[in-house]
Parts: sequence; structure tokens; C-alpha cells
Amino acid sequence: MPEGSRHRHRKSPKPGWAGLRSDLSSSLRRFRQGTSVDHKRFVIAVVAVGAVLRILRMNDPVTYDEALTCVHFANRSFGFVFSDLGFTGNHILYTALARACTLVFGVHAWALRLPAFLAGMLVLPLFYSFSRAVFNRHIAVIVLCLVAVGGPFVEYSALARGYSLAWLFLVCGLLAARHFVKTNNSWSAVLLALACSLGMLATPDMIYPALMCFAWAALMVAMRYKSTARQRLMKLAASFAMALALCFLLYLPVIIRHSLDQLLNPPSDVENTWANFMNTHQDRVFDIWAYFTDSASTFLAFAAAVAVIYAAYTSLKYRLLVFAFLFTAVPLVLLKRVVAPPAVWVYSLFVLNLGLAIGLFYLMKLVRDKVVPGFSKANRTLVASVFVLLTFGWFGLKGEGDTVERYPEAAPAADWIIHNVRAGDRVCTAMPWDAPVEFELRSQGGNADLLGNGPRGSGSIYVVVGPGQGQTSEGVMADSGIAGSDTVKLHQVAGWKRLEMFSNR
Repeated sequence: MPEGSRHRHRKSPKPGWAGLRSDLSSSLRRFRQGTSVDHKRFVIAVVAVGAVLRILRMNDPVTYDEALTCVHFANRSFGFVFSDLGFTGNHILYTALARACTLVFGVHAWALRLPAFLAGMLVLPLFYSFSRAVFNRHIAVIVLCLVAVGGPFVEYSALARGYSLAWLFLVCGLLAARHFVKTNNSWSAVLLALACSLGMLATPDMIYPALMCFAWAALMVAMRYKSTARQRLMKLAASFAMALALCFLLYLPVIIRHSLDQLLNPPSDVENTWANFMNTHQDRVFDIWAYFTDSASTFLAFAAAVAVIYAAYTSLKYRLLVFAFLFTAVPLVLLKRVVAPPAVWVYSLFVLNLGLAIGLFYLMKLVRDKVVPGFSKANRTLVASVFVLLTFGWFGLKGEGDTVERYPEAAPAADWIIHNVRAGDRVCTAMPWDAPVEFELRSQGGNADLLGNGPRGSGSIYVVVGPGQGQTSEGVMADSGIAGSDTVKLHQVAGWKRLEMFSNR
């Protein structure tokens, strides 16, 4: 039958919400019918491996931002949570979810990180679904392996920050954009706007992947459609406007409390000028490269770059995704005059890993054509997937991983305070040890009031000092508001690797 005849007899997609539900049902039905039992089992096994790697990191020592998120909002209302930008880096939606988890399960590191873990796990099957819908199940399972064991994905899926939530909304946005391009369904455009706006509430850094989603959808529409391209692009523009309106509504409590200018220009220790950008952008780019290669060897990183270039050459859909990434990320960096930290750029690994999966898929095909004629698709996919799991999983576990400083000494310090400090005594702390020590004190059931302001009566004074941060006992006491701190005679009563405890007792 001629190609044009097949198109004439193809059923048109149903419009509206009914069409979206029908397409979802038919996609699930095709997945069940078009997937072998072995393939399903392997996908489940890969997701399980990803879960194990993330669970192993759920009780890692707390970071400063995690501890500050917990102690700053521990006794505040949700109204305060959604309206506060009292310190930079507050990821509002994540903070609210983390607060809910600590209210239900108590103050524990794993409870604080539970929303990040759940979001990081949901990303796995959803990105597999997107990759399978746009390409095929063989490429999808290879990229699933890459995302499941990738060091940055594992780290930030077990860290109480909003990045894994942003990935979740990114993948949801890509799925909605793909459905919109294919069906011109208005509800898909609405879901795209909703996903991007919720991601912006999870972290303002969602602006990078959100713009990429809209740009990819626009490029796909422009390349695939001629007669209806204008109408589809107008609908996509309306979706973008809806996303902006939803962002404004979601951040309205912050705007009322702090003003729009503080939201758009949050306080920073460094002024984002062109001079500072030109002096620092190379170092910041190198930091990103170093972080990504920490979870893989340099050879693998260069091999992956070759695979990505080849994938962009062979696949129009992937090439448009790369263009969407570059055409949004580079202008935004120039507009903001700052290269964001490595954590922000982890979303780019979805694009890069997809290219690597496509490259591996065609490499296996080349092996079949040139070396092993009987090398079936299923076996090629299995070999490539196992290679990815073992190689990138090993380097992911072996690599440095963390881009933020952790404070393991805060836990034994809190335990010492619980067993040695009495009611009426005063414990002095200073940044960056103040929030981690208070978090561990709350986590172990201690009395956080010991960290209150000023000495109480004739109680003893204890001072937590981190010499590595340039702290002295006199400086910490002065920061805690104790007058005459230079006349108080102290001696060391305990010590840990990077932390010391002094007292006048």
C-alpha cells in the first residue's frame, strides 16, 4: 500500500481530555503487548539497582543547606514556608514536602530526603517512557541504565534539595511536549505549562530545562508540520504564557512578602557583572566538567562525547533536542552573567545520556553488521545495558560525587551535648556548624533550646569551634552575643576530626 494511503486511513487523535486519556490507555496497552517478559524483568531490575544505590546514600552526613532547611522551618507554618525567601537557595516546594515528611516521620536525614528519593525514582520509568516513545525500547533501556547508576543522579536523589523534583517535572514536561507535538492536544499544552511552573516552584533553576522543553516542542512542530505549524505554535505560545502566569501565582506569597525585585534579583555575595563573568566563567565551566567526570573516567567522558555527536548526526529528533538545550542554556547564561553551579546542570545529562544510548545502540548494530551477523537486537541491548550498569555504576560508586560539603562531625558533637550539657547551660555555635549541630540535636531527641540566645544564670558555656573554617572560641562566643567573650577562660573538653568543643566548666 502506498505511504500516502496509509496516512489517509490512520485514525485522527481525539481532542481534549478524552483524547489524552485514550492516548495514555493505548500507549500502556502497546507497552504490555509489544514488550517481552524478559525486557520487562530487566527494566524492573535496573530500577531496583537504582533504588538500592540511592537508599545507600539516604543516611549520608547532612549538608549545611539541608540542615538549614530543616531547622529554619521546623516550627513554622506552611504559610511561612510558601512565602519565605529569608535565605538564598530556598527551594520552596521541596521545603514544604520535606517539612511534611519530618512532621510525619520525625527529624531524620532519611525523612528530610524522602521527597528527593521518590522524585529521583519516578524519573527512571518516566524517562524510559519518553525515550521509548520518541525512539525505541532498546535505546530506552540503555538510557535507563545510565540514569539509574549515574553518580550525579544518585547523589541528588538522596539530597534534600529541589533538583530531583525539577528533573521529575522536566521529564513530565518532555512527555507532555511530545504528546502535544504528535496530537496538537490542548490539554497536553496545559500539562506542559503546569509541569514547568511546578518545577519553577521546586527550584528557580528549573528555568533552564523549562525553556528547553518549550524550545524542543517548537522546533519539532516547525520541522514536522507545514500547513498547521502556525496554529500549533500559537497554541504553544499560549502554553508558555500560561506557565508564566502560573509561576506568578505560585510565587505571589513571596512577592507580597519580599517584593518582585527580590524574587528576580535575590541577594548574593557576588555581583553578576560582565567583568566578574569574564573572570570566572572558565573556572565554573571546568567545575562542571570535573563534577561530571568524577563519576566516570575521562576516557569514558570523551567516548560519550563522540557518541553524542554521532547521535546528533544520525537522528533528527535528538538533534533538535540538542539544539533546544544549546539555544536556551547559552543565552540564559549570558543574560544572567553567571555560570550556574554543577547541580543545576545535571539536567543536561538527560540529553547527553540519551545521545550516548543512541550511539551505543548503533555501535552494537555495527558489530552485528561487521563482526557477528547473528547478534540479535535483544542481545545487543542486553550487552550494552550490562556494560553501562557495570562501568558507569563502578565509576559512580568510586567517584568523589559530592559537590557540597558535609558535616559528619555534627552527629557526635550533638550526642556529646545530649550527654554532658545540662539545662541552664549555653552552647555557642556559628556558621557553618550552627545548622548541622542543631539538626543532629533535634534528630537525636536533644534539647535545641540549649542553642538559644545568651547564657542562662550561672550555667556553663560550651563553644563549638571549627578550626578549619577559621573559627576561634572567642569569635564564636562573640557571634552568639556573649559580652566579654575575650575574658572567659575556656579549655577543650572534646574533639572530633574537624570540630572541637570548649567549656568554662
